[in-house]
Formats: sequence, structure tokens, C-alpha cells
Amino acid sequence: MNLGSHETFFVDVFRRYFTRILNYCKRLTRGQAVEMAEECAQNTFVQVQVNIAALQAHPNLAGWLYKTARNQVNTLFRKLYRRRKYEIPISDSIANQLTANSFELYEVLIATLNMDSLAQHVLQKLSRAETELYVDYFKDRLSVHALSQKYSLSKTAVTTRIYRLRKKIKLTVRQALFG
Repeated sequence: MNLGSHETFFVDVFRRYFTRILNYCKRLTRGQAVEMAEECAQNTFVQVQVNIAALQAHPNLAGWLYKTARNQVNTLFRKLYRRRKYEIPISDSIANQLTANSFELYEVLIATLNMDSLAQHVLQKLSRAETELYVDYFKDRLSVHALSQKYSLSKTAVTTRIYRLRKKIKLTVRQALFG
């Protein structure tokens, strides 16, 4: 087929299905930011563009679109999980409590907070075993399975140690910030 028919097909599919796919993505993202659903819907139609030749003869185009949209949402959730897995949120309320009344206070806090010295302070408070686990899990990003083999522990024991390490890091950061 020529380029013109591909373009016409894409425009037709987009007009017929975009709103439905977007609403489907909104339902799948369960009230998360609307931008997430929009991104998944857009990525679905990017896949339409990539596979346009095969889709023109596809027997169940709507089914393919819905399945692709679901796959896009699942991929997005996996990315979010991986990103959050290695972050240690201290507390959403701490920053809000400190800067609730003044954006200038927020700017001063960020300007005066030396993350390198804070990180060094936190690492000094950890034992040798905790520091090793911190490096293996948070820096080198070894999986729980790999850590369980390395330390000859069960996965549950490794998960518990990671949980306790996160808790200790949060407490140490709070003490460093608030005394």
C-alpha cells in the first residue's frame, strides 16, 4: 500500500478509537495522574503507526488496540515500581511542614541542604554490614534473589533487612535535619 492510504487509515483509526482508548487507560490507571493515561493512549497509537501495514488487515483491530493499551499501562506501572523501588522517601509531610507557609523558605532549605554531606552523614551511621547492603541494593541494584544468594539468606530475610535499612536511613536523615 502507498503512504497516503497508511495515513488515511491511521487518521481514521485515531478518530474512531482515541477517546475510547484514553478512557480505558484512565480506568486502568485507577485515578493516577491523567497524564499517565494520556501517555499510555498516545503510546498505543505510536504502536499503531509502527505496525500500520499489519493492522490494515487485522481481523480484530479494536481488540488489538485495547490489548496494546493495557500493555502500555502495565509497562508504565513497572517503570514506576522500579523507580520507586530504589528511592527512599523521607516523608511527604516533612517538606510540606517545613515550607507550607513560604516558598522562600523552601528555596532557602534547598539552597542550604548539602546532599553530599547528608549522604556521608547517613553512611557513617550505618554498620559495615548495612553499608554493604546499601551499596549492593541501592547503588549496584542487585535483586533480592541475587542478594539472598550472596549473603546465603532467604529472600524474606533479605527483604526484612532492606526494610530495616530504609527505616534506619529515614530516621538518620530526620535526626540530621531536625536534631
